[in-house]
Amino acid sequence: MSRDAPTQARPPWSRRQWLLGVGLAVTGLAAWWQIQTRPEDEGARPARERLPDYTVRNFAAVETDATGQPSRRLVAEELRHYAKEDISELEHPRMELYQTDGPPWLARSRQGTVLAGGDQVRLFGEVRLDREADRKTRATHLETERVDIWRQRGLAETDLPVRILSDGDSLSANGMKLWYQEPTRTSFHGRARIRLAPEPGPEPNQP
Repeated sequence: MSRDAPTQARPPWSRRQWLLGVGLAVTGLAAWWQIQTRPEDEGARPARERLPDYTVRNFAAVETDATGQPSRRLVAEELRHYAKEDISELEHPRMELYQTDGPPWLARSRQGTVLAGGDQVRLFGEVRLDREADRKTRATHLETERVDIWRQRGLAETDLPVRILSDGDSLSANGMKLWYQEPTRTSFHGRARIRLAPEPGPEPNQP
């Protein structure tokens, strides 16, 4: 009767082999964890909040020319100043651009930004410019979505579509430059489209 050969027992792992195996397993788990969690962690990391250096509510300022006469007035519901960027943000700004002769231009928008040390004011969001009639010119109303107003050049310009209304006449263009100081003049980008209101006919004879 034959007997089965005794099974040879596998030698136990040495301490060094055991530590090596555990180390490899831990390294693999750590790499897998980094791959799985890195996009979520980076996406969840909150962005640094952008805070102004100071805020002024019901802001109002008047600038004068070399003779001491007012040249423009700027008011806003709120002004936020950022020193690092050297800009100021405006909520619901309104500007008065004074003339040496005649009524001022009145500009308003939903938002604005003061740039270039105050020389440039950008108005954007439902921008409206108005000037009342006087003995020389008709009343004028202008609509667009963004206007840059330059103090030293007395210039208001936009490269966005603009519409001008005056006494029933209308003009549309793809952009505009308006030199608002006396004498007032304008130039338009691209082809301007003009629509003239019909002139009133003669009054009927009364019996």
